[in-house]
Order: sequence, then structure tokens, then C-alpha cells
Amino acid sequence: MIECDTGRKRAGVETPEEAIALARLIKDRPLLRFEGFLFYPTETSWPQTQRFFNDAAQGIRELGLEPRIVSTGGTPNLPNMGKLEGATEHRAGTYIFNDRMMLACGAAAPDDCALSVFATVVSRAAPERGILDAGSKTLTADTGALDDGYGLILEYPQAKIKAFAEEHGMLDLSRSNDRPKVGDVVRVVPNHVCVVVNMVERMIAVRSDRIVDVLPVAARGRLT
Repeated sequence: MIECDTGRKRAGVETPEEAIALARLIKDRPLLRFEGFLFYPTETSWPQTQRFFNDAAQGIRELGLEPRIVSTGGTPNLPNMGKLEGATEHRAGTYIFNDRMMLACGAAAPDDCALSVFATVVSRAAPERGILDAGSKTLTADTGALDDGYGLILEYPQAKIKAFAEEHGMLDLSRSNDRPKVGDVVRVVPNHVCVVVNMVERMIAVRSDRIVDVLPVAARGRLT
């Protein structure tokens, strides 16, 4: 697969000419096989992506190759799914759970967030402060490019998880009129759900108030 950058500025070739040149290299190597193109457009660069794909596809067909897979991606791009003529699939990884990043960009509503971290309030040392028993080892230090704390507490949406120790989250309750008590269990929607899943050995599947399954995280912590 040839990854193509059409505006997100993350990775991939940046012009159709580079894509065609890379396809030529693939064709000339007997241990490689050209499969297609991988796109992750910005939410507004789909016309640019279409032009890129049209030019690149024409060039690789002149080499006798055919893009079997044309992949677009991104949960924020779900409203744009199908806009690229010729696409064969759409990768929407975060969509399986959603998270606070997806709430912030408008790709999800709170009811769409299927994964929560259950945490207990273990301290209320001052009226505007509190501590959760979930810190960087659970919610991780990945802010998800958000600048207002490390998660959304569903029961207290105005509360802010402002800082972490490894096993504790520091609460700023100054904006919240309704404040939790010691012993209260709260549900936290993480900023970035992908890294949170990687921190646990298993996930507990719940429907209403009933545990319906236990899902092992088989790839937890695997780097190879």
C-alpha cells in the first residue's frame, strides 16, 4: 500500500508523481506486490484527495498496475465516507468506542462513547479539590491535543482532571456546583481511548447494570 498525504501532514508521499515513482519501484522488486493507496484526508481536503487519486491511478495503470485497495480513513471523516470515487474501504479506528477527542471535533455525542474508566473519589481534602484512584497508568498522559484536562467525568462534566500522579488523578472542582464525595464511583471518558485500552489486560462489557462479557486485550503492551 502506498500512503498518500493530501493535507493532514502526517506521513506519506505528497504528490501523485511520487506515488507513481514508488509504484514503479514496487513493480520492479520481485518480493513486493502493489496493492493500492492509503489516504487519511483532512475533513476538508476530499476534492484535493480525489484529484490526487485520479492522477496517481492513471499513472500506475500506465505501468500495468491496478489499485486493488483504495482506503480512506479517520473517525472524524465518517460523514465523508464514500466521497472519494473509487474508494473500497474506510478505516475508522476510534469509532468502535469514541472518546473525548471525538466529542471535541463533533464526530460523536456523549451517548456514542462506549468505553468509560470507572474510578473512585478517594480524597476531598478541600472544597475545590479531589483525588481519583485513576492516574497516568490508567488514563495516560496523552491529552489528545485537548487543553482542558485528561478526561470527561460523565457525572460531573464541569469537574476537571487537571493533573496526574501514576495512580491518582487530581480534580479541580472549582467550576462544578455539584461535587462528588469520598467513595463516589464516577465514569471517565478518556481523551484518547486507544492508549487507554492498551493499559489494561481486559475490558468489562456492561449492558445497563449487568456484566455481559469480559474481553481480553490480546495485544496489550505489544510493540512487535
